[in-house]
Parts: sequence; structure tokens; C-alpha cells
Amino acid sequence: MTEPACWELEWDEVAVLDRNASTLGFEASQLMRAAGEALAERATEMSDGAPILFLCGPGNNGGDGFVAAAIASQSGCDTHVLASHSASKGETSSEARRATSELGIRIDVWPTRPVGEAWGLVVDCLLGAGAVGPGASLRSPIAEIAGWARDLGRPVLACDIPTGLGGSDALNADATITFHSRKRGMPSEETGNVTVVPLPWPREVEDCGRGDAARYPPILDQARKGDRGRLWVIGGGPYHGAPILAGMAAARSGCDLVHVAMPSAAAERAEWPSTLIPENLPDREMLTMASIEAISHSLESSKAPQAVVIGPGLGRHEDTIEATASLIGKAAVGGIPLVIDADGISALPEGSWPDGLKGVATPHAGEAKRWLGSGSPERALSGTSGEDAVIVTTGAEDILTGPEGRRCFATGGHPRMAVGGTGDLLAGTIGGLLAQGMGAWPAARLGCALLREAGSRAAAGTGPGLLAEDVPIHIAEALASWLGDL
Repeated sequence: MTEPACWELEWDEVAVLDRNASTLGFEASQLMRAAGEALAERATEMSDGAPILFLCGPGNNGGDGFVAAAIASQSGCDTHVLASHSASKGETSSEARRATSELGIRIDVWPTRPVGEAWGLVVDCLLGAGAVGPGASLRSPIAEIAGWARDLGRPVLACDIPTGLGGSDALNADATITFHSRKRGMPSEETGNVTVVPLPWPREVEDCGRGDAARYPPILDQARKGDRGRLWVIGGGPYHGAPILAGMAAARSGCDLVHVAMPSAAAERAEWPSTLIPENLPDREMLTMASIEAISHSLESSKAPQAVVIGPGLGRHEDTIEATASLIGKAAVGGIPLVIDADGISALPEGSWPDGLKGVATPHAGEAKRWLGSGSPERALSGTSGEDAVIVTTGAEDILTGPEGRRCFATGGHPRMAVGGTGDLLAGTIGGLLAQGMGAWPAARLGCALLREAGSRAAAGTGPGLLAEDVPIHIAEALASWLGDL
């Protein structure tokens, strides 16, 4: 059983961990049983022998409530269930409901309301963290049940989060049992006293995996060109292939419009895929301050990108480092998320994260040492918060570090992915995801997981002959497969 995470989970991270647990072979019923046991124990303590009313929604949160009601009943408590719907969603929740009914526990279905009981406690299992966003309005029948429960005036114990947390129609709790980690917004007046209960899964559930696809922005039915973001890749000079690889990876991540900006000599050497949009810079041989005005104009225009990748193939001439540092500062002021890769790492302030910058840095161990010196990624990010900044130290095992104690790993893949160019692919994949609206932490996680899976798929056909340019199509295939499993 892993220890609770030390940071607050965003609400939609819960689905990531649940999916990762399933991928690692942990049955949903195991997790529901563990949650139900913890909930039943706390409910029994709070009710002090009085009858307990469990409010159960249609999903897994309601399933936790059914399990807890059964366990509390078997321990001698007088329990009753009010269900929001006549049937539960999913096999695990449905089985928990059947088992509770078979114990003879009365289950009313809204709008039937239990009456005549002196409830000592109401247990709120209507909606979990994955059901609605923070502050979202509740819909029928959940809204009506929450209002009715508020009017009862009884103590409330919430399962995972109080229903409607952050919204005007929230069912405030006197206490909350939450699982694995505190969620964003905890504790508060709405949650009461919060107890974090670990779940029976290993630490690896927190690592990058196919569950991270749960945070990929959905493609709308009426999507138009540009809705999936615009990305600029700024690189090249001594090398021309690196920014092309980054651009192709970004396009295969689902980003609509990918521009690649290079000094003109590098652009002339490149073999341009038709899907990438060339942007010639005033500089001829390498990036210098002479190109900054042109780039800045584009970044501030009506066709400004939603994210920028800077670094692949730039080289480390002092004039290039000066120009890159200038662009990093402009992006921080303008709120444009960056992926800083390869030679771009040399332009970062020594030992620290740039003030106000949103994005991801992807140094390998040597680049991280030159940048951070004797410091650590955690120290460099000490002035940041939330999911806005990530340092991915790449290698045989990627180490992802984020604000407020966030830390996880990306493993797997194929040894042949050590070939040149895969770092550019990672930068482009993460950049493409940022441009589509993902935050830095979820984009870095999904990007790392996707690239390793894509490398394995590519190597299955090419083996020792794997080249970086073989991989991008498999990024799209892996993403499609993972999204299809959700």
C-alpha cells in the first residue's frame, strides 16, 4: 500500500490514477472495498450508534457508499441507502449495489424519500472528484438530493469530496474521507476535517502511463482548423533535423498547426514535410537577437501560438543563448507556455526556474547538471505552484518534478530509443499537448508515456534499425489506442 501523495491532486488526476491502477492489474473491486472499509469505520465512529443514511450516486463514489453501508450493517449499525438512480453505472458499482440489497438493507430510489428515522449521520457518496469540475453546478437529481439532505440538518460525512465542492449548491460536510491524496480545495469550510486514506496500490500507479490519456482534451464534433492549437518550434542553425522531428511529433500528438522557425541556411538544408509550416528567420547561420523582433511580432499577432518549443538544434553560441534567454523572458511576460529543450537549456537562469514562466524543461542529466549545479529540480521550482512548471530529467528512466512536491517517473520503452533525436520528439510531443490546452504537468506526463509507448511500437518493426523519424506515426497510434480504452 503506497503512502498518500504529498501534493494536492487536481480533480481530473483521479481518473489517471484509477486507469493506471487498472493497467497494473488492480481490480476496481479491490479499491472499492478498501474505500468502503475506511468509510464505514469513520461513519460508525461519527454516528455513535444512531442510524446512518448513505446517499449513493450512480458511479464509483456511490459504489463506495454501497460497500460501506453493507460493512456498517454487518457490524451492527442500522443503515439505510437513498440512491439517486434506479441502476448504477459500471459492473463494480452494480455488483456492490446488488450485494448490499441482498443483505436486506433498504434502498430507496429518489424521489422516494426515507422518513421517520432519527438519522445520526448522513454519508455523502453522490459524486466523486472525477464526476464534476470544481464549482460546477449540480444537475438533477443530484441537486435535489443534496438540497434535501442539507435541510435534514444532520452531520455529514463526505466520501472523497463533498458533492458540489466549490459551488453554490454544495452539500457541505462536517468531515471528509478522501483517498490517496488531498484533492484541490481541501481542506475548507465545505470539507470539514479531512482524513486521507491510502489505497492498496503501489507507488508505480503515480507514474506516467496510459491513464494520463484521461486528461487529453476531447475533440469536439464541430472542430475547425486551429481549434486544436498552434505551436511554434524555434530551433536549427548548426542542425536542421532536430526541429523537424519536434514538429512532426507535435503534429502527431493532435496539434492542428505546427510552425517551424529556423535560420535560413538550416531551413534550406531541411527536407520539409508538407504538414509543417516553415518560418524563415532573418538570421542566416544561427539564431541571434536579429531575429527576436520578427519572432516577437509573430508571438503577439492574431495568429499567435498557444505554445512554443525552443532549443532543438540551436547550438550554444553566446549570441544564440542571449537570443533564447530573451525569448524565454518574453514568453513568461506574455503567458505563452514553453518547452525548453536541448541547447535552449543553456539560456535558463543558473540554478532556478524563470520567474512567471509556464512550461516544461527537458534536460538530460548532463544538461541538468550544467543548469542546476549542486541544486535540485525541487529547489529550482520552489517558487512555483500548481501544475504550471515541470522539469523532466530524461534518461533510461525519466524523472518528472513539479511544484509542491510533485514527482513521478516514466519507465518502459525500448533501449534503441537512446538513438539521437528522441529528445526532440519528446519536446515536440509535450509542446503539441501544451498547444492543445493541457497544463504543463499533465502534458509532460502524457508526453513521456506516449513517447515510450511509441518507441516500443516502432521498435517492434524496426529493431536495431530504429530511427527517430520512425516514431512519430506511432505517437498518434498509441494515443488513439489509449483514448479508445477510456
